[in-house]
Amino acid sequence: MARKIIEVFCTLMLLLQALCYLLVQYGIINSWFFPATVIFILTIILGGIGALSGVGLLIKQRGGDKPARPEAIMVFLMCMFSVVWVQVFYGWQFVFDLTAGNDYTTDIADVPQFQQSKHERLIVKEVSPIWGFMDIPHVILKADIDTIFLPLSGLESKVIVKRAINKLGWRLVRYSDNTSAVDGFNQTYEIVGGNGGVNQLTDLVVRIVSDNAESSVVDIRSSSPGRRRDLGFNQHMIQKFAEELAVLLQNSSM
Repeated sequence: MARKIIEVFCTLMLLLQALCYLLVQYGIINSWFFPATVIFILTIILGGIGALSGVGLLIKQRGGDKPARPEAIMVFLMCMFSVVWVQVFYGWQFVFDLTAGNDYTTDIADVPQFQQSKHERLIVKEVSPIWGFMDIPHVILKADIDTIFLPLSGLESKVIVKRAINKLGWRLVRYSDNTSAVDGFNQTYEIVGGNGGVNQLTDLVVRIVSDNAESSVVDIRSSSPGRRRDLGFNQHMIQKFAEELAVLLQNSSM
């Protein structure tokens, strides 16, 4: 009886996961407005707990008069796969980040600026009563990753940055060139980016500064188009871009 209840519970969690995924993926709902991401993560956690309990019962009852149904085993494996899927695409260390922030930068002293104000970029301008408890004030926070130094000129770094944007499949919205004979190379790129697997997008700014031909400084800012806690999403976007830069830099030096 207990095994049947767990099987039904895990099946329900899988159906809710699929529903949330499809609603966000096809733009039927906006993940920054409706707490689809929160529901999605909770169903994965509960499904994983249920799957472990179900597998435990299967092991305990092996050899009994009621052999395990292949359908039950498949449901438990799918729930466990969902847990692994989140780790691969996001990492549970980001999913459990409940910091009151959704705007992060690698340089808090000289933050890369968007051409549009926060209010102009907001998709969600009003607080939804559905999950108002997640609403936060607009504060720019320091990201876990620091300013990135590249042993390349400004023009060479520009090539690496654009390659990273294209490889990640992100969209370059606009860029500004503040280069002068006195200050050297200084360009800023505004990007709309996301993570593979779920159609949840955020705004990024990447700034390249260089005053010589030997090195460049790259700073990244990631800011949600909503006013809610991002559950670590923007931190993840900054890290993802920094890792892509590191890979391309290593490949270019080989």
